[in-house]
Amino acid sequence: MEYAITADEEFLRVKVSGRDTDRPPSEVCALIYHESEGSGRPRILIELDQKFPLSPTSQHQLVTRLPAIGFGHKHRIALVHQTEGARKANDFINVVAANRGVNVRNFPSLHDAETWLREP
Repeated sequence: MEYAITADEEFLRVKVSGRDTDRPPSEVCALIYHESEGSGRPRILIELDQKFPLSPTSQHQLVTRLPAIGFGHKHRIALVHQTEGARKANDFINVVAANRGVNVRNFPSLHDAETWLREP
């Protein structure tokens, strides 16, 4: 798996590609959290280009681990997948996040994700 993390004036921007297992990428999430805290950017935009979606079980594990990593109510995480199929396959993340009170959501476009991240 490859990733790049940059910070601009508004967001922490992350690009992730090449994940080829169903194991939740908790270690990458921990790195993103530390970069978010270090840069003072709690609004995080993650672009994903993965070989296949996480299973519903792995999606659940990933979202429920975010608070243990350190993500809290001040953080917002927007996920944008490269294909519509990948986004739809990861929609369970939205359900788990809503049930757990975690601010993470999937979006069909960068524009939609950025709009949500800018909301107060």
